[in-house]
Amino acid sequence: MKNYIFGAGFIIILFLAGCSEPEAAEVLEEMEQLEQDMTSLDVKFEENIEGETLSGNGVFDFEKDIDYYNLGNFALYRDNSDFLMETAEGEVMESFATTTADQEELEHIFNNQLGRMKMPFAFFVSIDPDIHNKFDMEARDEDYVLTYNGDETDIEELGRGIAEQTLRITEGSERVDFDPADFDIDKFTLEMVIEKETHHLQEMEQEFTYTFHDLTNDQNYLYTYSNHNDAEPIEIPAVTVTAEDTEPADEETTDISEEERETLETGASDYLDALIQATVFQDAEASIERLPDTYSEEEKTTEAETQRDMFKDIYIQNTERNMQGTNVTEQEIIELADAVMYALSTADYEIVEAQAESADSIMVTVSIEGISDTSIYQEVDQELLELIENGDITREEVDSKTIELLIEKYNAIDTLLPPVELTVHVMQNPDGSYVVIAQDQYLAGFFQ
Repeated sequence: MKNYIFGAGFIIILFLAGCSEPEAAEVLEEMEQLEQDMTSLDVKFEENIEGETLSGNGVFDFEKDIDYYNLGNFALYRDNSDFLMETAEGEVMESFATTTADQEELEHIFNNQLGRMKMPFAFFVSIDPDIHNKFDMEARDEDYVLTYNGDETDIEELGRGIAEQTLRITEGSERVDFDPADFDIDKFTLEMVIEKETHHLQEMEQEFTYTFHDLTNDQNYLYTYSNHNDAEPIEIPAVTVTAEDTEPADEETTDISEEERETLETGASDYLDALIQATVFQDAEASIERLPDTYSEEEKTTEAETQRDMFKDIYIQNTERNMQGTNVTEQEIIELADAVMYALSTADYEIVEAQAESADSIMVTVSIEGISDTSIYQEVDQELLELIENGDITREEVDSKTIELLIEKYNAIDTLLPPVELTVHVMQNPDGSYVVIAQDQYLAGFFQ
């Protein structure tokens, strides 16, 4: 009898073991392999960044290497390395920027967004290859819910990695590297829902709040996946606006009303005016006064102060990076930034006109009397050469002397260059706010 009871118990134990749930890492590895072998996929997304929400859907054909990304007021098609934009008015453009550099910058940003959206776990693995072992798992009737459980160090590394790979802070189109000392993770959560039967990812939700240079950025992402390997084929539309021509190739296009055009032109002009005040002139109050009425009072204050602070912070950070390995101090770099900001404040400008074809294509012309940055550096180089030749400074003193002379030159600015007219591409977001993707479009007139 004892042998019989032991044997029956052993069978029960084996049965229970066979019905136990897999480990979280096993589920993630299976899902990751399916993600890599996917042929097509549908995605619905909702992205909330600093209180502004973007929502839409995407369709991805991995076999043909075609993507579709719909934001409501415009849609993007990516066919291999080629991008097309379709506006709400039905125009299909093969170029959606005013310069080749701007086009490449936008395509890079969109590529990053699409890549993360369609293969999210591969994105996380690229930052932390051991991330499979950092999840808690709850088994429900039809799916597994996996919640990231990394410790404080894991969260810091993953959060910083996400920001470094996805956030593009621009001074023009230049990428800015992150100094860990200036970057703090305030909150990070990550949850994924995986279907039991298929091991396909059904939903991913991420909440991420960080502080960079005392500016807080709050981001929430929710992606919902469906039709794994069974998405509808993507039909690439015919181009109606070519890269060589800003006018529609097909004359039968839908125009915006005159009232809409005037509203867009006025709003874009006001926004560019406000942006210049915040960045070039470091005047948040003047920027707040000029921002369009589509912004609330709180939004005006946030936009103006963020643009003002970010502009100067980025200049300081870029200079610090360029001066790494030298004996230049942090205080000297801050004083140089103050001098540059002063020099820029002596410049003058005027918004000349604006022409709107759609919310995505508003061209604002600005006339600028800027400073001769080239002449300043030429004068400093000449003075340094003379000081070295005369034995007045040593090689070790050159870097600090360079900063000292630059500060003197910028603070002594008293002449502006003749006016130049530049065209700046402004876009209106669905919530009524505006954006200038590449600020070098107007900064080139202030720094010449």
